[in-house]
Amino acid sequence: MHLPHLVLLAGILGAAAHPSGHAHQHAHRGLEGKRGGRPSFYKNVHHHPIPKPKESPKASSSSSSAAPAAATPSASNTPAAKGKGAYKSFCSSGVSSRKEKRVTTDQIFYAGNLGMDGGCPWNSNMIEISNDIIDQYDYVQKLTNRAKVSYEVRCGNKLGADKKVTGMFVVPGQKLLTFSLQPGETKSMAVQGDSQIICAFAPSSVPTTTFGQYAGNWVEADFGNASNKKWSGADCSSLVAQHYNMNVPGCRVCGHNTCSTIWPGGKGENAYTKGMEALDGIGLNIPPGKVVLEIDVGYGES
Repeated sequence: MHLPHLVLLAGILGAAAHPSGHAHQHAHRGLEGKRGGRPSFYKNVHHHPIPKPKESPKASSSSSSAAPAAATPSASNTPAAKGKGAYKSFCSSGVSSRKEKRVTTDQIFYAGNLGMDGGCPWNSNMIEISNDIIDQYDYVQKLTNRAKVSYEVRCGNKLGADKKVTGMFVVPGQKLLTFSLQPGETKSMAVQGDSQIICAFAPSSVPTTTFGQYAGNWVEADFGNASNKKWSGADCSSLVAQHYNMNVPGCRVCGHNTCSTIWPGGKGENAYTKGMEALDGIGLNIPPGKVVLEIDVGYGES
């Protein structure tokens, strides 16, 4: 049963509110295979004005100060060639600590890999890696700054450390993977399978809404979704920024011979822009296998 104060909001935004009663019912994407047997994306609400939680969730499932042993990586741990970057292992093994069902028939709130198994901190399922060793990982995002000014990038899981939809809100103790990109610079990050993540970016620093949600522009990605036969996908989304009348930087994500694009200001192609909250099937749909997403931040601004 939906919370009464969310019913009107859900109707306006074209998506169902989360029945848990938590302060944030924000969700980004789910996967379902209902269209002729072909897996496809389901898109749902990206934003709404509900205050952030009063209590901070724990960012780690273990209070021990000792670092957990590195888990066996999903890609081969081949010694780095001379002059190349060294292979980095994930803290997390990539195995979800819970097999939780999605809470709606549309499978919006799927809880996959949050990087928290084995006592690892939330977000341990994504790491920054050297650009020259991306072939050693199964799921990779390469981000390039196409603008003339520096950009900040902040990446986190769809679900927060509290296992509710707080991943892209400012929550004390919840650390996002954050880095800067100078004009023309490329940085890469590896992500474990069954991870549903968002990277927000903007010139200088990523702004937040009055409710502590990161805005800018987003690239949403779902890597090797275990509930959907390990299909992957991605899209650009400016729904948060446009809902709050904030600046929309340029964005393009490409992979598997398809792109999702948003131009500076908010016009898009195969991407989620204002008024598209209730639509699905937008963006990249990628069959099982290795994935490299090419992401252009500040696209169209040079």
